[in-house]
Amino acid sequence: KMSDLSEVIELLGTLREDSSISRSVREAIAEIHENFKDSAGDVGVKVDSALGRLEDLSIDPNLSADVRTKIWDLTSKLEGAANGN
Repeated sequence: KMSDLSEVIELLGTLREDSSISRSVREAIAEIHENFKDSAGDVGVKVDSALGRLEDLSIDPNLSADVRTKIWDLTSKLEGAANGN
């Protein structure tokens, strides 16, 4: 349910404004954020898509450890919301 994703949406909003994160990563996070803010479409598909994008972002060798940890945290929250936890 979309209500379960409120924490995820809030974290995405915070990350997309974080100037310590590279612009390309912020742009990808902004796309994920906008996708969740749009009420149209299947939430399960949005979660799966976001998880795939975040996995791709998290393996970027240029990512700082701090940002990688934030992305892993976001992934964990998304998985929890998808599983109803």
